Amino acid sequence: MHTIKISEPVWQAIANRGKFGETEDDVLRRVFRLPASSNPTESQDAKQLATATTRQSISGPRRSRATDRMSAYLSGTQLHVSFASGPSSSWPLPLNTDKAALRTMRDKAIAFATKNAATVGQLNAVKKALTDAGYHLTK
Repeated sequence: MHTIKISEPVWQAIANRGKFGETEDDVLRRVFRLPASSNPTESQDAKQLATATTRQSISGPRRSRATDRMSAYLSGTQLHVSFASGPSSSWPLPLNTDKAALRTMRDKAIAFATKNAATVGQLNAVKKALTDAGYHLTK
């Protein structure tokens, strides 16, 4: 196996010619009218390399990971958000038909989580705790 560096336009051209499930090696073999790999190890290596390369280039390196575990849950008539490091807060739940009060309460919970350095995933977990219990907001 060899590794090559290519420009973004060339990468996009390969991606545009590719079919679902194909590796870059598969696309180039088809374009250059080369036979499919007869060596199963070579084919498997190409798929593994393509998967690793594609994941890294599409999503980029993971930028943020939670370092302080957070939990968000509903208990009775309260939304609870707590961090493993200690900060914790609760808010009373309004009626699920009172969208203005629900938005205000959710915004307070998000502000609390943000103040305690919550990641994007943790902020989404606060929102998910509400929607899972039937407290839905539309834009």
